[in-house]
Amino acid sequence: MRRSPAAILLAASLLFGAPAAPAGEATPEALVDALNAVFGKHKGLRASHAKGVCAAGRWLPTAAGRELAPTPLFAGEAPVVARFSLAGGNPQVSDKSRTPRGLAFRVQLAGGGEHDFVLLSAPVFQAKDPETFLGLLRARAPDPATGKPDPEKAKAFMDAHPDTKVLPAWMAKAPITASYATTPYWAIHTFFLTDARGERHAIRWSFVPEAGVVGLSEAELAQQSDDFLADELRRRVAQGPAAWRVRVHFAEPGDSLDDPTATWPEKRRTVEVARLEIREVAPAGEKGACDPLMFAPDNLAEGLAPSADPILAVRTAAYAVSLARRTE
Repeated sequence: MRRSPAAILLAASLLFGAPAAPAGEATPEALVDALNAVFGKHKGLRASHAKGVCAAGRWLPTAAGRELAPTPLFAGEAPVVARFSLAGGNPQVSDKSRTPRGLAFRVQLAGGGEHDFVLLSAPVFQAKDPETFLGLLRARAPDPATGKPDPEKAKAFMDAHPDTKVLPAWMAKAPITASYATTPYWAIHTFFLTDARGERHAIRWSFVPEAGVVGLSEAELAQQSDDFLADELRRRVAQGPAAWRVRVHFAEPGDSLDDPTATWPEKRRTVEVARLEIREVAPAGEKGACDPLMFAPDNLAEGLAPSADPILAVRTAAYAVSLARRTE
């Protein structure tokens, strides 16, 4: 049965506890429309992170994780359905571009529970709130008169909204990595974790590649194809799992809890709570098990809760709109 975007949005709200759409112009529908205006509409594909590859693996909690909190997420080994991707809605974007990479995955917990991670290869987002993100997208959209974006319009908007410059500045200094498996990832938002003593802590997540962060030189990058990442990951996983050490970072007084463009100092207390292993990658030409899924950053295991970050609040609703449109 064909379902409307509104029906899928309601289903997402019931499943994941998605908050109501924000007031003002930056509704989930407006955000997806703006993404489509910048990148074009591509039938059957996500409005953002359109280019990607499915994978599968295991979630392996550590003893430190089990000791830290009684959440089912740290209780035991569990299967994972994952998707690696490039940011933006262009399915033809080159893997050689200085574009953030994404890793989204679902931990299928014992007893039927789930926990979704929606990660980025930078610790920050493109804007501090939905209204600013919508304005940025609209400033980058092609001018109807020329069919091309106006760089001066985008620059003027970013000059007026300094938070939109944080991610580009980070990406300009970060290496273009040699593999999805040599890329670090962050959850970008703050969440709350209830520990073994019943105390609630503000936390953030990071994923550190066990293979190290390996960048490509300009000469090495020139030798790669525009679609090298998925094939490289397939070859790598055929030799053994790609793995990341999963860390929880604890906030201290004064750390921002609701601005996804603000980072925390590196000296914050951390606990290594799990190991993520990717053991399989979908063959070339196959969509894979992740394709019909909607990974929701607020689809959380018991013992974890979302913060009041306004970008976090709108993401699930926007993803539901995108899902509805790509499955019509």
